Amino acid sequence: MNSTRDPETMTADERRLEVTSILAAGLLRRVRHIKASNPDARQAFPSGSQIGLDLHPETRLSVAQRPAG
Repeated sequence: MNSTRDPETMTADERRLEVTSILAAGLLRRVRHIKASNPDARQAFPSGSQIGLDLHPETRLSVAQRPAG
């Protein structure tokens, strides 16, 4: 979603989406470069891998609501 609009005329959400798309595109380029230069990188995390978050089963995760305004 790269745009050529002037950031001054964009809403905060439009700017955030623009930055997010730029960062995502850069991350994809980096991952593709690593995979292309190192064929063994594809095997680093085989499908079905049990890698995940190490949290105590009773851990409760929450997100605080942002103040309005």
